Amino acid sequence: MCWTVNEIKKGVWHVDESGLNAMYVVKGSKMSAVIDAGTGIGDFKGLVESLVDNPYVVLITHGHVDHAGGCGQFIEAYINERDYQAALNIKVEDRERYLKNMESAGAVAPGSLSIAEELKNDKKPEFRFMKEGDIFDLGDKKLVIYEMTGHTAGSVCILDEADRILFSGDSVNDLELICAPAKDREALLKKWYEAGKRIFARKDSFDICGGGHCLIPIEKAEETLTCGEMILSGELQAKVEKVHFFHAPFYKYKDSRLYNGDFAALHSEDK
Repeated sequence: MCWTVNEIKKGVWHVDESGLNAMYVVKGSKMSAVIDAGTGIGDFKGLVESLVDNPYVVLITHGHVDHAGGCGQFIEAYINERDYQAALNIKVEDRERYLKNMESAGAVAPGSLSIAEELKNDKKPEFRFMKEGDIFDLGDKKLVIYEMTGHTAGSVCILDEADRILFSGDSVNDLELICAPAKDREALLKKWYEAGKRIFARKDSFDICGGGHCLIPIEKAEETLTCGEMILSGELQAKVEKVHFFHAPFYKYKDSRLYNGDFAALHSEDK
């Protein structure tokens, strides 16, 4: 079975793709929204259409394989333009490699997951672009886009004020990877932190973060932002650690860890 589905608010479902990631389905009165498409190991489109009976829009928080890998099941998807190429370049072998990495991290049992034969293709939707301030009107609720460059160049958060949820993608995890390409890593970290502070200044509008891998309490997300603040102030030093399937220098504050470096180097250091 690919999915564990939980209705976290009335008409809002958290979908766990066998421990690989989290996606969300938001039902509106006129239309619905799908937030992220996962790795694409099973018929996610079929699942979506079993939950909602009206037209829906697909919104991708960022272009990594575990969030955009399944978007080829849909005709159209929205993504920030700066992550378009990354999503477009995802191949079947990238999706299979991600499964192997998750096995190596102990997140899934070896050999327990595979991509369905009919989904072993590199199909892509027609991508449309979304940016800061865009609003997707679902009828009785509106989804507002906030850009939060850091994890990727085009990462976005999506605020559903009616349901009091911030769909945060991979932008405020307790294992946060600031791995967008950048010549000036400190400037990138500062940009991520300032975007986060701007978004969380609105925390009276949401009760929880719908993260890219799990639900995240607001306090935990703010702890991750504090970690970034303390790095910028020089209060924290990085220490090389093996975390998940990464072996890299991480900064740690309480239970949150943050990596600020090149994505390719992060993976190449996996020993």
